[in-house]
Amino acid sequence: MKKTIYFLTAFLMIIALKSCTEDTFMPNTDPASYGKPTDLLYADILNAREYSKLKSGIPHVDTQDLVPSYEIISGKNGEGELLDDTFMSDVTIDNVDLTAADLDYSTAGRIIIATGNKFGPGDYYFTIKVSTELNGKMFETTFDDIFHIHVGPQLVKDLLYSPIAQNLVVGTDKTTSKPYLLSGNPNVTFALTSHLDIFQIDTTTGVISLVDGYTVTEDETHYPSVQVTSNLSKEITEFQGGSFLMLVISNEPVVLPRQTIYFFYPTLQSENTLYGYRKEVITQGAISYGKTWIQNAPSPLALAERPSNVTGIKSLVTNIVIGKDSNPHESDVIINSQDLTKYSLGYDVTTVFYTKNMYVEYLPDGSTPTELEIYYSLDYDGDNSKATWVQINDQIKCEINNDGKEFIGTPYPGDQKLTNGDPDGRKDSTHNPDNKWVRNQFDLNNFKTEKNFTLKFKFASYFEGQINYTSNEGRGGRYYISDVHFKASEE
Repeated sequence: MKKTIYFLTAFLMIIALKSCTEDTFMPNTDPASYGKPTDLLYADILNAREYSKLKSGIPHVDTQDLVPSYEIISGKNGEGELLDDTFMSDVTIDNVDLTAADLDYSTAGRIIIATGNKFGPGDYYFTIKVSTELNGKMFETTFDDIFHIHVGPQLVKDLLYSPIAQNLVVGTDKTTSKPYLLSGNPNVTFALTSHLDIFQIDTTTGVISLVDGYTVTEDETHYPSVQVTSNLSKEITEFQGGSFLMLVISNEPVVLPRQTIYFFYPTLQSENTLYGYRKEVITQGAISYGKTWIQNAPSPLALAERPSNVTGIKSLVTNIVIGKDSNPHESDVIINSQDLTKYSLGYDVTTVFYTKNMYVEYLPDGSTPTELEIYYSLDYDGDNSKATWVQINDQIKCEINNDGKEFIGTPYPGDQKLTNGDPDGRKDSTHNPDNKWVRNQFDLNNFKTEKNFTLKFKFASYFEGQINYTSNEGRGGRYYISDVHFKASEE
């Protein structure tokens, strides 16, 4: 009897809990009990920069748990004038993808203004409509001027005196060159914040000269500090150092050497953009992810041109041979994107890197099973598959083993033997890179207006299925990358 009462009580409790749960959490599908979206709130952005990309925060809105849909109705400037399509075509707003299996609200309502837009200094306001829908009934609210941004002038981040080393001769009217403003709004004022007893500066042009009556008994070298103040926002940037401006004062003219700036020289010492690169494996093959592009000793041939302040350098290597077998493998090393515009005037700009192939044995038809392909992109934004990549192997100036003989086009992998033919027509016994470091140089002078130049190395396989080198089927081998760097040499 007691058991019967116990089970009956437990059963009734389960029924009661189930009823309570269904009644509490079952969605309300009656449109009459819902209202329009309310309480849309965006955080103001008060430190935007003219013509630059901007992303708002994710807004708060009360939709009574219905999925919101966002629409930008209009934008206007601080004077209340509506913005035309030359402004608004660069403005988009994120929405939930209702076709996805799992709805993602993480960026819903985020407003994005694309780089290169028309938004100059000033205030701007956006009117947003939020809509919801339930069983065919629409609910919508328009929030006037709900998102506010204040756009300030671009600050001068790159100030160029060319050449960097300049000579001022006592007793003459010689001055420095007029500096180039390579970035930022040009409405600025110049000032010196050091060496005020030696130099004076034209506040409008930035030209520096000796103060009246200054003399020297022997040559003096100084590194003055130049301050640039925005006349629009009164914000200040400051420049100083040996890579910015070196002034030599003398009684007679002196010839100063041209300088080279190594503006990006990553160490590659760990798989991280902090060390200059990221990797992506497209076709794994038989090797593990952890064995793809691992660190190794750097090229000893690069030591002669490697700056003394660059330490911890490593090379990267991938070997696709496991046992005696090679399986198709494809992976990329993507070097950090570079802004080349700061060297658009007065510089010869190049990228240099060292490569090596080992143990590459040809397929039965005499062709190479693998190669290190080299590409660049101008629109890479972190998505390798969506970027436009241009292969440049045939445009690179190469030198094998520092032998002093330069040629155009990366050498064909392997030992160049013609035993089984040359179906690709690229073998050349005078350009044999097998187990030798190759210095590669690519001219960047045609890209000096680009803000997003990206270099990529691809381990590419040209064979299908597994091949075994003891059966004379070919061998995938290994490839090395070392001392990738970008430099600007004064013209």
